[in-house]
Amino acid sequence: MDTKHRQNGQAAVEFIVGMLVLVTIIAGGTQYLRSANAHRAITTTLRAEAGELALRPNLYSSIPHYLINWREGPDAIRHTDDDRPETGSSLTLNQIADYTVRNHADWETLSPLAHNNPLPQLQYSAMPMSELNLIKAERSDRVVVDRAVRELIFNRPHVTVRHTVWMPQLGGLY
Repeated sequence: MDTKHRQNGQAAVEFIVGMLVLVTIIAGGTQYLRSANAHRAITTTLRAEAGELALRPNLYSSIPHYLINWREGPDAIRHTDDDRPETGSSLTLNQIADYTVRNHADWETLSPLAHNNPLPQLQYSAMPMSELNLIKAERSDRVVVDRAVRELIFNRPHVTVRHTVWMPQLGGLY
């Protein structure tokens, strides 16, 4: 009889551990889907916003930083919120532009196409990204973390979902 009682106790412990794992997986998956849905909604909104701005003529455009690398923040973990970008000079883009043609004279092939086309100007511009007339739209949103996720996985009240969209200015293309 004592062995039967131990088996029942062991089965109860195994059931509780299994349920805890199952609840953790379901809660984590649900939280992931909520965050992914918030990111999708932000992306859709930003693309529409940037696209609308890109169609306007004579709009001041932004120039993105030349991103070289990411530096880890104080938590020493890569790809977290405290990481900071390391930016560099525009020579990096000029060097990349040089690799897009077999020799330097090939840039002259694009000259007849230069009317309202920024690509031939990339090679000669001191600020090549300014030739692309990029429009920037960015937004962030907070997603509430479920109580089960806070208790079992991630002890934070919310997560922040951020997104930035860059779109070339199309100025009257349509």
